[in-house]
Amino acid sequence: MTIWRKTKGVLDVNVPFEIRQATIQDIEDLTRLRLEFLKELGKIQSEQEETLVTTATKQYLEEALSNHEFISFVALSNHRIVSVSGIVLFKRPPSLQNLKGLEAYILNVYTIPPYRRKGLARTLLERCIEECKTIGVKRIWLHATEDGKPLYTKMGFTFKNSEMELFI
Repeated sequence: MTIWRKTKGVLDVNVPFEIRQATIQDIEDLTRLRLEFLKELGKIQSEQEETLVTTATKQYLEEALSNHEFISFVALSNHRIVSVSGIVLFKRPPSLQNLKGLEAYILNVYTIPPYRRKGLARTLLERCIEECKTIGVKRIWLHATEDGKPLYTKMGFTFKNSEMELFI
């Protein structure tokens, strides 16, 4: 799929973006963009932390992309990944609202700064939602950054402040 960049509300036919599902060959770029995202959020603050997260992310992606527990869509400009999204799939016990128990967690929706405000995150999010519908996911959830909240709200996500967590 190719989309055209919007420049001040007008389509710029000279700058196409390619949208596609990520593959094992994209692990380096997926890892690079995840690290950029985490650094932007202030979650990585040293070279040691970066090394640890880089190694762990590559190992995770090799396994999770291969067994389809993680699905990613990317946007490319001039054959370079400039925007990314990810879906982690998992099963919970069935409920009336979700008899298969299949759920998806959307994460790593990130666009490098020069390519923001061009519709890439929205396009990738739409692909994530379509993929979830295709494979029978009934519940999609995510954690939103302040910058992401307006997009997710426009796409129909609602806020639920009932989550709690424990790291052990």
